[in-house]
Amino acid sequence: MERDFFKQYIQEHKDAFENEALPPNMLGNILGNLKEREEHKKLQVQKKRKLTYTWLAVACSLFMLAGTYLFLSQETAEIKQTRSQIATNSTDVTEQPVISKIEELSLVEKSIRKPLKHLANYQPKVDPYQEIYTGLEDSLSVASRLDAIIKSGSLLSLNDKLKTALCKTFDNDDNDNVRLAALEVLSKFSNDKYIQEQLMAGLGKEKDPVVQLELIKIMGNNSTPEATNKLIAMANNPFTVEAVKEQVYYALLTNNN
Repeated sequence: MERDFFKQYIQEHKDAFENEALPPNMLGNILGNLKEREEHKKLQVQKKRKLTYTWLAVACSLFMLAGTYLFLSQETAEIKQTRSQIATNSTDVTEQPVISKIEELSLVEKSIRKPLKHLANYQPKVDPYQEIYTGLEDSLSVASRLDAIIKSGSLLSLNDKLKTALCKTFDNDDNDNVRLAALEVLSKFSNDKYIQEQLMAGLGKEKDPVVQLELIKIMGNNSTPEATNKLIAMANNPFTVEAVKEQVYYALLTNNN
């Protein structure tokens, strides 16, 4: 560019260069023109830089706007997709049947009744003999002993332990009502050998008139010599009351006939 400037300057001042003497202000003009040219060039460079910076700022702004638009567009698409999926899932949910309060109470009652029924059906095994033994041994309660004797009377058979316990109660209990109740139960099993022996022994040692009468009724039909001898001894005993003696005579006459 400077070479073109010099060439142009020479052509414009060709006549002056042909003269031997240069114009007095020629060098100053050249230097001045060069200085102006340099300043003009600097101004153009600064303007180009400003334009470049301006376009870069505009480009950056446009790039940021485009990026923001793309980001927001993607977020909006994801939100729409999520809402659509939620709506689809909501429509796919199976409607549960509505249970009224009455039906709910009925279900609760059934759920409670079932285990209660199971508990009612489950009854722990109770040893009836053990209850009787416990009652017969309760020396402080006449009612407990009587209740135990009544339970034993409902049995179809007596085991050896219970036979012994009832005979012991008949012989030794302090209450006459308990002894009579035990004798009544033993009379149901009077054919048993052990029980028969114990009742036979009672004929010889019993002192209570009421108990003697009951013994005679039970054993009066026994025609064995032992039973006959015990009945005769009871009739001949001066301490035997007349009602008992009459019952003995009746039993002896019946057996002899």
